[in-house]
Amino acid sequence: MVQIWHIKIQTFTSYIERFPVAYWQQLKKLFSAKPKPAMAQSFSLTVQKITHISEHVRRLTLGGSAVRHLPQLRPGSCIRLLFESDGRPLQRKALQEEALLERPFTVRFCDTDMLLVTIDVMLGGHLPDGPARQWANQARIGEDIQVKGPWFSPALKASTDWVLLGGEVPAIPAIAHHLEALHPATRGIVAINNSGMLENILLSKPVNMEIVWNNGRFATLPQLLQNIPRPAGSPAAWIGARQQDIAPLSQWLEQSVGVPEEALSITAYDSQTTRQVFQAAS
Repeated sequence: MVQIWHIKIQTFTSYIERFPVAYWQQLKKLFSAKPKPAMAQSFSLTVQKITHISEHVRRLTLGGSAVRHLPQLRPGSCIRLLFESDGRPLQRKALQEEALLERPFTVRFCDTDMLLVTIDVMLGGHLPDGPARQWANQARIGEDIQVKGPWFSPALKASTDWVLLGGEVPAIPAIAHHLEALHPATRGIVAINNSGMLENILLSKPVNMEIVWNNGRFATLPQLLQNIPRPAGSPAAWIGARQQDIAPLSQWLEQSVGVPEEALSITAYDSQTTRQVFQAAS
């Protein structure tokens, strides 16, 4: 029995030796090749139009066939612009779990038939210019950038007595969307920490929504919010703040202002940390 197997092995070996060397090189290359890195779900959009709405607002219209992959896109939803770790706009497909910078922007307008998405980028203010602002200042028509999304912010709770909107300068486009989406009879307060801006921006709003601009009177957004008038009753609140202010503001709004947890939404607008790119949520 041992001899039979010995003969079979010799036969197989002699058969193998007849293969050309090139074949073995190809076979070795096939099995030793490193697996290709997985691609994350990012989409390429192209700058189609740039409009200076005011000294502090630069409106960018992005477009391309990738909009077809974002069927749930609508005004008020959020997309994230992707940047390399050194701040350059990402112009290639993102890799799964790759370290990249992400910056959120509120969709101001969109036309899924024309494959167009419009975002507003705020310029100026006291916060440092991150990669998104720097890119928006230098972007040119025809330039590509990778995006993820969309994500949807929960709508402000309707069954409340009044509404509080507040934020740093980069949050103004989101605040503008919320104001436009409110019922005309809504009452409440808008507080914007616009330190470093030379002028206030005209915002469309319900008649009973009062806008309070900081204009340098207070050092921070939390200080501004603590010094605004507060109507009686139960409020709903949306706040766009610095990362370091999120936790104390959340506690203050719930305990001192009386905002129910289910009626409170706070978004960080100045995160400079590197994030990892994962499969985009829809």
